[in-house]
Formats: sequence, C-alpha cells, structure tokens
Amino acid sequence: MNIRSQNARAAIFAKLKAAPRQSANTELPDWQAWHDPDLAHRVERFISCMTAAHAEVIQTTKDSLDNSLIAFIRDNAFRTILLGKDNPYRSILNDTGLSCDVKTYDQPLDDNKVALFNDIDASLSVIPAGIADTGTLAIVTGEKEPRALSLVPPTHIAILRECDIVSNFNELMATPFWTEAGWDTQPPTNLLLISGPSKTADIQQTLAYGAHGPKRLIVFMVEE
Repeated sequence: MNIRSQNARAAIFAKLKAAPRQSANTELPDWQAWHDPDLAHRVERFISCMTAAHAEVIQTTKDSLDNSLIAFIRDNAFRTILLGKDNPYRSILNDTGLSCDVKTYDQPLDDNKVALFNDIDASLSVIPAGIADTGTLAIVTGEKEPRALSLVPPTHIAILRECDIVSNFNELMATPFWTEAGWDTQPPTNLLLISGPSKTADIQQTLAYGAHGPKRLIVFMVEE
C-alpha cells in the first residue's frame, strides 16, 4: 500500500470514528410504529403513493368489479392473460366471451420461459395485502403464485380490497395474512413487495420506468 492510499484510508477511518454514535436502544421512527385507524385515510395515502410511482389505480366496488375488469381487458385488446393456479377470476374471464386467451401458470419456469417472455400480454393477481405508507402490494410467491407471474408480463393487473390495506410493514406482520400462515415464527422465503411498474436508474442515474418487467401496473381498488 502506497503512502497516498494509506493517507486516504486513515482519513476515512478518522471520519468514521468522529461520527456521532446512536444508542443501541434507539426507538423505531414514528412512521414505522404508527397505526392509522382511519381506513379512508389509509386508502388515500396508498393511492397517492401508487400514482406517484406511475401505477394506475381504478377504484371500483365489489359488485362492479367484474364488469370493470372485463371492460379494461377489452379496451386494452389483450390477446393473452396469465393467471396463477386457483385464481378465482379464471371462470369469470372465460365465461364473458372475451376474445383473449386465458392461460394458467402451471409449468416450471424453464418449460414456460419462451411463452412467458414472448406471448403473454398481461398477468392477473389477487393481492392479499397492501401497505399505505409506501403504496406497496404484498404477495407471497410460490406454486400457486409464481414470482415471474407479476415480474415478467408487460402489464400486471392487481386486485386489492381496501380493507386489506395496513399502515406499514410492522402492521402487516400482525395481520391474519401473516399469522395464519405461521410466518410470525417461520417467515416466508419470498415475500414480493411491488410499489409501481418496473423502474431503474442504472443508466446515468436517471430514473426510467418500464425498462424491464411490467411497463404498467394496474391496481383495481375494491371498496366492499
């Protein structure tokens, strides 16, 4: 190590040693621990964060959801839509006379890769939970909801009930969504958090949307 490198290293360590130290007992910031009891306010904050991240939110009711979803698919002229196993909307889409082909993600990624990257126009997911503070969709991936289902097709359609929106991630960990699956003692291996369409800032540190993965995220917000 030359003298210049030694001096630079010494300067870095001097700054680190001089930096103020936090106590190990520092409490969580207010935004991580705060519970918002007002559902309407949680929904408002969720939508604000989602739209700021270039997602599209369509507010609808439980009774009008099916018609709103079908109209959206028809208006966008999707040719092929991909659903996970046991998705409850498969029969609804098949029974409405839509011209699109409704497929099921029921093969390993290696066997499904070509079709997934080249033939699928949109995917559809039912979202078990949302986070208001960050405008985030929470999905546990696995055999019934493969990770690539919401990360590869150019359009991702998500259906989320207003009542499933929590204030923050801490609160998410205390919901039935989390505890009924036993994740309070054995966390899932892959909890997917989605906060808008795909984006990157790798090129010249300029944020660009749709560079990889879904170019559009459509959230159907269902009021019950």
